[in-house]
Amino acid sequence: MSIFSWYMVRRFVKPFLFGLGLFAVLIFLGDLFDKMHQIMKSHAPLWVIVQYLWLDVPYWAVRTIPMATLLATLVAITGFIQSGEWLAGQACGFEPRTFWQPLLGCALAVTALCFIAQESVLPVCYHRARQLWQERIYPEWEWDEFHGVALVVGPQRFISAQQLTVKDGRLLRPVLEEVGPDGLARQLDAMSAVWDGQLGRWVFQKGVERTFDKGVMREKPFTRKISDLSLAPRALIPRTVDPDEMSLWELIRYYRRMRRLGVPVTPLRVAAHAKLAYPFTNVILCALGIPIALRLRRSPQVVNFCVAMALSFLFLWFMELGKALGAGGRLPPMAAAWVPNLLFGGLAAFLIKRWA
Repeated sequence: MSIFSWYMVRRFVKPFLFGLGLFAVLIFLGDLFDKMHQIMKSHAPLWVIVQYLWLDVPYWAVRTIPMATLLATLVAITGFIQSGEWLAGQACGFEPRTFWQPLLGCALAVTALCFIAQESVLPVCYHRARQLWQERIYPEWEWDEFHGVALVVGPQRFISAQQLTVKDGRLLRPVLEEVGPDGLARQLDAMSAVWDGQLGRWVFQKGVERTFDKGVMREKPFTRKISDLSLAPRALIPRTVDPDEMSLWELIRYYRRMRRLGVPVTPLRVAAHAKLAYPFTNVILCALGIPIALRLRRSPQVVNFCVAMALSFLFLWFMELGKALGAGGRLPPMAAAWVPNLLFGGLAAFLIKRWA
């Protein structure tokens, strides 16, 4: 790498780190203020809340990397122009692309770092933060009732219920099923079930036990039956799995497992493509920022900041819109994740050709 390229890299890195910290803190504080009411009402210890807030930082840092990349591009080029180095370089025979090609290289490096963080640090921290929020800080299970519960509770074991009241440890109209090599093998169908903490088991009440053997069904009514289901009420809470809690490979395995179970998997396919498309946002915003910076030229830094915010939010809004359309089945999963990149990438290529 030439000395000039290293010089442009240094011009990029400083505003990038500044923008990354600033944008992450601003969005983190906005989210914190939105949750402040629940945090103030929480009975969780202070160290749990501090741990949650700290673990939430990587999520917002990864989400704001494209904003920081765009801001660094704008600051690096406008600062280079305002200092007179742009004209001096052209007078020495430098072509315009020589000034901004190192910035694209920086954006590619940021793309790689963004993907690594998205696949390593982010899932672990986000999963733990979400766990602390749901179980310690704002435990919905203390007062919520869950309706239409259907869960996998073991290998080839399933339970469904009309209603689950976690605080009371009660199931309404539960059906516990075991599947064998030839299909349904055993079924407990009851009016209700209660959790017995001393036994560590669910006790089914007023129901019937059915066994299936070679197409023959046998029924045995019961008034009270202690089942072998040992999952506590809190373990039966039907939690949704957020793709941000998983790496791309974990998401693909989860997608395949859900598809085998017959669960709708379109949102998971969209999320998997989005995990691939999102890091490249850095390159596209950098490329888009180059011609815009050449038009801004001698604008003050506050203008660069506002432009970076506006363009980044517009791009991210298009990405979220695409994901929503893909999850709803209005766009194919791949198109839903990649079309915003293609649109803004095409715009960036057009503006570079025309203005740079």
